[in-house]
Amino acid sequence: MKFKFIFSMLLIFSIYPLLAQSDCTDAITVCGNTGYSGLTATGSGSQQELSFSNNDCEGLETNSLWLRLPINTGGTLGFILTPSSSSVTIDFDFYIFGPQATCANLGHAIRCSTTNPEASGAINNQTGLNEDEFDIAEGPGPNGNNFINWLTVEAGDVYFLVIDRPIGASDFSIEWTGTATFNAAPVFNNPQAEALDILQCDNDTVDDEISVFDLTKNETMLVNNQFDSSLTYHESINDAILGINAIQNPEAYPNTSNPQTIYMRLQRNATECFEVLDFNIEVTNPVVAGEPEDLTLCDFNETGVQKFNLSANDNLVRDGNTTAAVTYYATQFDAESGTNALPAQYESGSKTIWARLENTEGCYGHDITSFTITVTPLPDIIYTLDIKDFTNNDNVINVVMPNAEDYEFSLNNSTFTDETSFTGLEPGPYTIAIKAKSGCKTVTEDVIILNYPRFFTPNGDNKNETWRIPYLSLQPQAKVTIFDRYGKVITGFRGSGGWDGTLDNVKLPATDYWFVLQLDSGRIIKGHFAMIR
Repeated sequence: MKFKFIFSMLLIFSIYPLLAQSDCTDAITVCGNTGYSGLTATGSGSQQELSFSNNDCEGLETNSLWLRLPINTGGTLGFILTPSSSSVTIDFDFYIFGPQATCANLGHAIRCSTTNPEASGAINNQTGLNEDEFDIAEGPGPNGNNFINWLTVEAGDVYFLVIDRPIGASDFSIEWTGTATFNAAPVFNNPQAEALDILQCDNDTVDDEISVFDLTKNETMLVNNQFDSSLTYHESINDAILGINAIQNPEAYPNTSNPQTIYMRLQRNATECFEVLDFNIEVTNPVVAGEPEDLTLCDFNETGVQKFNLSANDNLVRDGNTTAAVTYYATQFDAESGTNALPAQYESGSKTIWARLENTEGCYGHDITSFTITVTPLPDIIYTLDIKDFTNNDNVINVVMPNAEDYEFSLNNSTFTDETSFTGLEPGPYTIAIKAKSGCKTVTEDVIILNYPRFFTPNGDNKNETWRIPYLSLQPQAKVTIFDRYGKVITGFRGSGGWDGTLDNVKLPATDYWFVLQLDSGRIIKGHFAMIR
């Protein structure tokens, strides 16, 4: 009967690259009941350990991976090695030494296969040990079919399996078969799936993202009375797998980077079976800067420079943090390093300013953020007014200008809006204001909406005795000339003047009269009105 054993070290090989298992002394001890996947054979290691040419299968150690196989319960032991690439041009060989092999005394290989699958005409590139074959060695080249007879092993036996890849490039997986078992691997105990990462702030009075960590914080839970096991901590996965360079004082370990990954190796001392698990340590920063506002000032002096009050952003940067100090810098580098701080009253042109928020007590740390200071140039406000007047209450003032979207408009100190037209106006004086949305410049112009009476009644009742144009007094140089129906000039006046219906103190007849109005701007208005007695 065949059994497929899946090894508990699968997680290690699935996630971590193995960096130094091409020598016998670095061999990975196989434990548990899980198979391996994602294995890589890279490099030849120390050739003096063995010469494959001295064994029944000729070959050289090219790209090798060494596995140590201590047997827990006896029985049959086989395996199937499957390359990740199915191409028959990928060639894997293997050698097995034992049953009481050591690196110092490997002896003669008891099983080996150096058959080339392409040369032998194989339909796939798998290789290994099984119960169906009877030969114990095959190869090289076309000799063999890639499989040889499996082993009958006893408890306490120790074998070395050397996997070599002389041709091609591919990872591979191993599936163990047979009835024998390996020693059980230890287990990291975490029944509640608690987070293992250790986070703490920098409380050593130096803002350097370095703190002293107790790496053993979760050790009691993880080991959980596995008294035959030892737990060590390592700075690299390779050190953890090889069991070297353990951290000497894990109860007080200063991190070397932030964040940093720590690797734990839990090993059963009697069997050397081990598991590797990692967690992160991180110096957390309790300081989070708020969002400052951009600062803008108008270039009233037209020099391109203004004096800004940078401290106007202090409260926004603090964002409620009363134990933090705020400083300002001209570059991101200066803000990170805390050098060359700017004065609160800072004279400059437009640029980016960096704010640094730094705790002054408790948990040390800092954060930086940026905002802009902008010196806005004064715009040239170029416009014309298009006026429709001489109606009773349907008069209009239109502001005509390029880039009107950059400006706001107001009539007689009303609220500024984006509207460029003011309608439904009655005759009278008005003030138009045009303001740049930057707030840096406003211009105003006085405007008169005019209309003229269509009749007047000089009959001695002191009502409507004089014909005049309302509000023309606001243009004192405007000139009105009045004609009779035959084009004869009757009279004329300027600005605030008017006509009483006489010529040389003689009352003229009630009839229609015509006028020409010439405004200060040069504009000419013509019309007529009636005199009624």
